[in-house]
Amino acid sequence: MEYSSVVKILLSQFRAALGMLRDVTEKVPDTEWNSNEYNNPNWQLIYHTIWSAKLYLSASYETFVPFAGAIEGAESLGGDKDWENSEVEVIGLNSKQEVLEFIQEVEQNLESSFQLLPLEANSGFEWYPYSRLELHLNTIRHIQHHTAQVIERLKEKGITGFPWWVDQNEPGEWV
Repeated sequence: MEYSSVVKILLSQFRAALGMLRDVTEKVPDTEWNSNEYNNPNWQLIYHTIWSAKLYLSASYETFVPFAGAIEGAESLGGDKDWENSEVEVIGLNSKQEVLEFIQEVEQNLESSFQLLPLEANSGFEWYPYSRLELHLNTIRHIQHHTAQVIERLKEKGITGFPWWVDQNEPGEWV
């Protein structure tokens, strides 16, 4: 398979995963946005997901530029006593509109992120000792994991109507 075909496929899958995250974000009712029912409220789980996507689309942690509306520590889900960020206290919250703008920012910069870093290059993150290609696959899985987590939380509350699947390709368009 040609390099450009792999990039097209990855971009398609990133867009689909981000599209599902955006759709779910839009569906979270105001009453559930900052619910303290869970260790991390829905807004923070979504924020963590998009923050991580932006981080791993960067060349490295050192070159990463946070979202303009970032709230210190909101990217951390903590919870595990052994994590260095397990005791992070998040003060404040991002609005749904701010988080949707953050998702849009990542979507708009997706292609340029791919153009800057070759797929066969090192991931750029010492804690992920593999290629940039594998990092992209891992990031897509991460987006899908937390998107499904938010969907399940909302379904428990009787909130339905989520898009079954977001896909960027029409039948027959597969590369």
